Amino acid sequence: MILRDVMKQVAQRLDTISGLRVFDYPPDRVTPPAAVVSYPDELTFDATYGRGMDRLTLPVVVVVGKASDRASRDQLSAYCDGTGSRSIKAVVEGGEGEFTAFHTVRVASAEFDVLRIAGTDYIAAVFDLDIVGEGT
Repeated sequence: MILRDVMKQVAQRLDTISGLRVFDYPPDRVTPPAAVVSYPDELTFDATYGRGMDRLTLPVVVVVGKASDRASRDQLSAYCDGTGSRSIKAVVEGGEGEFTAFHTVRVASAEFDVLRIAGTDYIAAVFDLDIVGEGT
């Protein structure tokens, strides 16, 4: 797998969610609602012999509104649903046949956090995408 291509293709798929600003790399600043495809903590090579398979966990950070707003809770909830047009899981996994940079993707989990951006606390979810592809 080529990391740059993996990040771009995941971002392209996320860009199909209406109203969500999507970045295929961590930018200097974001305006919510936004999704940022970040760098993996680890890329595992040679999960099978002969460069047959590599694996990585790719974090996608979705930032919505102020942490103290009820509307932010509702908006983040839609991205965290297991199904629906705003569901990160459904949208990413629904595009599996379109990806050429890797073979399979599974949205494995979401963790919640409050991020400070330009002095404002925003509620966010970090989705971990388990991605497997051919070694290059």
